[in-house]
Amino acid sequence: MKLTRFSLLAVVLVVVSSPIYAVNQESSEFNVRITIKESCNISTADGSELDFGTIDRASKDANANNNLAVTCTQGTPYRVALQSPRLMINTKINNLSIPYMLYQDANQSKPFGYDIQDAYSNTGTGNTQKIPVWGQVKQTDTNVPAGQYSDKVTVAISY
Repeated sequence: MKLTRFSLLAVVLVVVSSPIYAVNQESSEFNVRITIKESCNISTADGSELDFGTIDRASKDANANNNLAVTCTQGTPYRVALQSPRLMINTKINNLSIPYMLYQDANQSKPFGYDIQDAYSNTGTGNTQKIPVWGQVKQTDTNVPAGQYSDKVTVAISY
């Protein structure tokens, strides 16, 4: 009997309270939006140097490789140029230099361009993409006085 009274009381409360909520209801709307802009980031992936190592004077070609890391929004076309005079300068005697080349492929058939027009090109995936950089110094260009030679390359990306 107590259970029946409790059940009846619960039903009455639900029936009485239902119209209260329905009578005082209002609504409004709002927009939800996002704007995605194209973006690209670039850095060196495997250290900050392309190191040809140490070789004997005029003994052989010197080859080295490294990777750049590019992250562009999905579907964003981009171009990467490697800007430098392509001359490693002796660190002690400024008028001594060694020319070198930078390539987009291991076969060294496609040079990296100096400017955006002759650059490596691809389309972003939203994930980091590795771009290989292959370098070569010809044997004949290493017939120079012993010492350390270096150059600084600026990596330029346009998108």
